[in-house]
Amino acid sequence: MQSLLPQWRAHGKREPVSPVRASSRRARFPRWARRPLLAATFTTALLAVTATAAFAQGVWQTLPSNPTARGPLAGATAPCTRDRHRACVYAIGGNNTSGVPVNTVEAYSPATNIWATLPSMPTAREALAATTAPCPHARRDACVYAIGGSNGTSVKKTVEAYRPATNTWATLPSMSTARYHLAAASAPCPRALDRTCVYAIGGDNSADLDTVEAYSPATNSWATVASMSTARSGLAAATAPCPGARHRTCVYAIGGINGSDILSTVEAYSPATNSWATVRSMPAARDYLAAATAPCTGAWHGTCVYAIGGTNGSTGLSTVEEYSPATNSWATLPSMPTARYGLAAAAAPCTAARHRTCVYAIDGVSGGTVLSTVEAFEVGR
Repeated sequence: MQSLLPQWRAHGKREPVSPVRASSRRARFPRWARRPLLAATFTTALLAVTATAAFAQGVWQTLPSNPTARGPLAGATAPCTRDRHRACVYAIGGNNTSGVPVNTVEAYSPATNIWATLPSMPTAREALAATTAPCPHARRDACVYAIGGSNGTSVKKTVEAYRPATNTWATLPSMSTARYHLAAASAPCPRALDRTCVYAIGGDNSADLDTVEAYSPATNSWATVASMSTARSGLAAATAPCPGARHRTCVYAIGGINGSDILSTVEAYSPATNSWATVRSMPAARDYLAAATAPCTGAWHGTCVYAIGGTNGSTGLSTVEEYSPATNSWATLPSMPTARYGLAAAAAPCTAARHRTCVYAIDGVSGGTVLSTVEAFEVGR
């Protein structure tokens, strides 16, 4: 399969739909993430896992491949289907090796070091986003939300939620804005809404978007919130403490592309003020990257944001960088073994290191080849 990356950049625009798209704790967590409802999801470093192989802090390890090679796909961490007291890593949608959008959903269990195939999404799509939040009208269950994307012929505003407790999917109210190559994250709702919200951030629909919408599971409805200062698609997003304010939670929008400009810029959204602020830029400009939140490595304390892979416009990257909200600074970490873009990322317990957290890099695209490669980096603590 030939790489389509140069065509995406032609004249600063993308084709409407292309066969292969490059998409995209033991730290102190904010109070909203420590509620019993989401304990299994957001405090994954506190979960015990069975030791099966040797992991080393600060080193990437190759894990069993995903059964279905695909990218650009979405990923999230949520309770496992058959063991709600353990966390699993979910790989959702994307394009297969034939360039066809799929509705495939698979989950990796760190406890067993095995992938399992789950019920498919109702809607096949690529370049979607995913995050985990309370299920609609259900404070005690966590759901995986699959948001937006493209089915190969049209850009979608579709939103569907998978409930591990029942192993089923449900179709939810759509976003106002159809988009793909967007990002998603879960965080406290703005004051106008209630409890925990799902945020759909940026993306592309004929033009790069600065639009941000928030879905409230408590009311099963969407609302438009403050726009980013920079329109961007192919970005990544993660939730972490606000810069210099560990008792407040922010949503970070990281990198991406704005027209023909690949971005290193990062913005942080504060639900408390319904506003965005620019924070320290990444060292490496890139788009179609992935991000995850996990405990910081040994250089810092607290919770950090990890920006993983992506492309600089001409080649896939193995770059991994770590952002510390406490110091508003970035550090470069050991590179992934496999350079790629359009990958998914998630933080979950390590396969073989009890009480430790790993950042997982899942599938993606390398040189036009769709991957099933899965690698994990132990962040320690």
